[in-house]
Amino acid sequence: AVTAERAPQFSKLMLEMRLHEARQQLEHLRMGLATVVSLDCLALWTWRYLEERVCGIATVDVGLLRKYARYDGIPSDAPEVRFLWETLQEMSQSDLRLFLHFVWGRSRLPPNGSPKWAEGFKIISQNSPTDPDHWLPTAHTCFFQLDLPAYSSKEICRQRILFAIHNCVSLGIA
Repeated sequence: AVTAERAPQFSKLMLEMRLHEARQQLEHLRMGLATVVSLDCLALWTWRYLEERVCGIATVDVGLLRKYARYDGIPSDAPEVRFLWETLQEMSQSDLRLFLHFVWGRSRLPPNGSPKWAEGFKIISQNSPTDPDHWLPTAHTCFFQLDLPAYSSKEICRQRILFAIHNCVSLGIA
């Protein structure tokens, strides 16, 4: 039992235990990082810089996404493409992360200039045999690709994208 007399010793031992409880896991993480980059170089980076390089940027930057957009079968100035970018600009960070998850399976963008941008974000025209306003966009996460129907208005585009990112998150659904 911890008594008033033993409380300082208990506190010291508890602090010691908490400071070192993850030592083994951190050592394995350190060894893994050492296979990719010299441990001497790690001291040159802040934890935020390292997090961005490993995990991506926490804040979704629509401008960065647009910079790496590639268009196939659809002009970059098509109305539906304009509706898409306007919709994304107006989205909350939470919805932008859902959008990224929908089109890429990830919730963060790589840093500008990263090799992960190799193929870019592909936007492809989705040919609809019926009225495109009734269709949802289709995503191909392996290719970071969005098949975009030719929506007739920004409001319809916004509604369909929001529905897709909130409701069509399993593989094969959208």
